[in-house]
Amino acid sequence: MRIKAFRPIVFKGDLANVTSPPVDIISPEYEIRLKSQPSNITHITIPRHGDVLASAKILRKWIQEGILDVYRDECIILLQQDVPLHGRYSTRIGIIAPVETSSDRNDILPHEETFPWAVSERQELLDATNCQLEPIFIAVNGTNFERILKTAIRQMTPERKFTEQDGVINTVYFITDTRVIDNIKAAISKEKGIVADGHHRLQATRNLYSSGKGSFWGFTLSYVTSLQNDSLFIGGIHRVLAAGYAFDTINDELGKFFEIEQMSGDQRQKTITVYDGRYFSLKPKPSAFDAIGCASKYHYDGDPTLVSLLIFKQIIGLTQNDLSTKVKYTHSRPLAVDDVDGNKASMAFLLPEWDKSVFISMIEDGRTLPQKSTYFYPKVPSGVTLYCSQPEQ
Repeated sequence: MRIKAFRPIVFKGDLANVTSPPVDIISPEYEIRLKSQPSNITHITIPRHGDVLASAKILRKWIQEGILDVYRDECIILLQQDVPLHGRYSTRIGIIAPVETSSDRNDILPHEETFPWAVSERQELLDATNCQLEPIFIAVNGTNFERILKTAIRQMTPERKFTEQDGVINTVYFITDTRVIDNIKAAISKEKGIVADGHHRLQATRNLYSSGKGSFWGFTLSYVTSLQNDSLFIGGIHRVLAAGYAFDTINDELGKFFEIEQMSGDQRQKTITVYDGRYFSLKPKPSAFDAIGCASKYHYDGDPTLVSLLIFKQIIGLTQNDLSTKVKYTHSRPLAVDDVDGNKASMAFLLPEWDKSVFISMIEDGRTLPQKSTYFYPKVPSGVTLYCSQPEQ
């Protein structure tokens, strides 16, 4: 994997009111709260009424007014995140830098399919602003570069520190020492990167590069951390099916592929759970994995492909377009259940937390999962830095 130093564009002053979660997990209600802050990054990353030219205008204005500034030196950004967990803090460390991601490289491994409309939407915004507005999330399997980061951080003073709404403390360092940068580059050069979050943004930058928009798009602004860090978690993303469907009408067909057991409540087991006011566990039979074309080494009882491909497409008959219009995706189990209880949806398919070793083996073996299959957390806030082609304009 190849990274490079860059001159980031950064907000001046406190980052607490200008940063946001990644755009794909911001609810409309939360967007309103974020945009109540006049310089919050969402004014650019989530264009009002889809007006990407307005976003480009805001970006230029903020640079001209000094709200955003080009950092003084080429650097790599080090981000330490202290995550509240069971009454204590657990620490994750990673870097933010441009990563070479042109599609002819084989060291960047996307693991999810994309929605074409979402890629197009992101591509239009990136092209209009000529800027990469938030990092994608890449995880590497090794830990050597993490050891280098921990060594470097002992000799550095943080330049920024802010706490997110969920209690995650973010500490930002700017690494300008060329010797340290070279050590990080060398350590990470032997790694393959698994794209954790940002598949649509990655494809958008690849499209811009392949369409001749310039070498700038051959690199994608990325946050890179170790998969092995104890503070990196992989949750499932639940699928909430629109109203108008009924579990009882597909029960017989489901029985050909799953052992179905009604439960007294949500037992959060390591397999798929269906909720329609009642809880049912779906334990896949061998026929289920045959139906989705999985060899034996890919067998995972919580595989989201069993829902998106087998249940939604083959059994219920949803089209590819239906997967984005009739299915809601959420990492929140309570919200998925609430949608069913509030008659906003017919069923919720609840997916378990991922076992990291299972996930790694599936991806390294070449599996591509359906859209919205994993929820890596804690997330990397948007607004820590931007990566622009021509910041002077």
